[in-house]
Amino acid sequence: MIMQINKPRNVTIPWMGKDYIELLGESLTNLGMQVQLPPRTTNKTIQIGVRNTAEMVCFPLKPTLGNFVEALDNGADTLLMFDSQGQCRLRHYWKIQEFALKNLGYDFEMYNVNFSNFLPVLRKLGGASYVKILKELYRFYGRIKEIDEAKEKWSAKLPNIGIIGEIFTCCDERINYGIESKIRKLGAKPVNTVTLTSFLRASFVEKLHLPSKKKRYEKQAEIYFNGGLGGHGKENISSLLELVDNNIGGVIHLLPMSCMPETSIEPFVDSICRKNNTPMLRIPIDENTAEANLETRLETFIELIKMREKK
Repeated sequence: MIMQINKPRNVTIPWMGKDYIELLGESLTNLGMQVQLPPRTTNKTIQIGVRNTAEMVCFPLKPTLGNFVEALDNGADTLLMFDSQGQCRLRHYWKIQEFALKNLGYDFEMYNVNFSNFLPVLRKLGGASYVKILKELYRFYGRIKEIDEAKEKWSAKLPNIGIIGEIFTCCDERINYGIESKIRKLGAKPVNTVTLTSFLRASFVEKLHLPSKKKRYEKQAEIYFNGGLGGHGKENISSLLELVDNNIGGVIHLLPMSCMPETSIEPFVDSICRKNNTPMLRIPIDENTAEANLETRLETFIELIKMREKK
């Protein structure tokens, strides 16, 4: 009798910021998985997604689909995709990706991971106990918190530029053309309010009804909505109110082209900035965005803020 040995899974996840995903890959490895990260996102990655999705679908679906294609080509066979379970189209990404990849002829298993099922999914794929999973995720949270504290910190000497918007666009430096680095090179301090830490904190605070230091701004943000919006719409209005309350030098609104929650809050963002005399630059991003155009707009915006602060 020949014994059949189960082949270990080759697990992959799409990119959403180099530091975040490398640390997450390390944590998944510590939980017993064999992890195959995709190659870093390039224009080729994006074009793979563009060819295999609808033209007007929200942009993050395209590079993440391209990530999966390149990972599968490199030997991955198990895909993990986050499912927001919210009102944003992100909740449908994994189903659309699974459908597109099956149509392309790939053989794989797709797992949608959300706040309700992450423990059993991670245990099934890695074999670690629930206690070990929770300890590892707590360690992962602590490490990304250190990274994000630097992103959220204000400068006492340089003009501070607040960043609000959709999380993927704000966190992945290959998608936003390294906008934080560009702001620093132009002599200002980026204050990115959209981080993985803030997303996890908001998600668990909201679900567990824990007290929040930002409750006052969250309450103020609610007057702009008559119900759930999805995505990070409400959180971005709350962050914007806090930024202008603390006299931020200027605000950049980063969003994927056609993102429903972010386009819905545009009039509110404009009104709040106008009322508080806060300069604002909106940068929609899709596969047609030109880096040179983004750099020119960013340089002009920051120079104007510097001139304003000198006066």
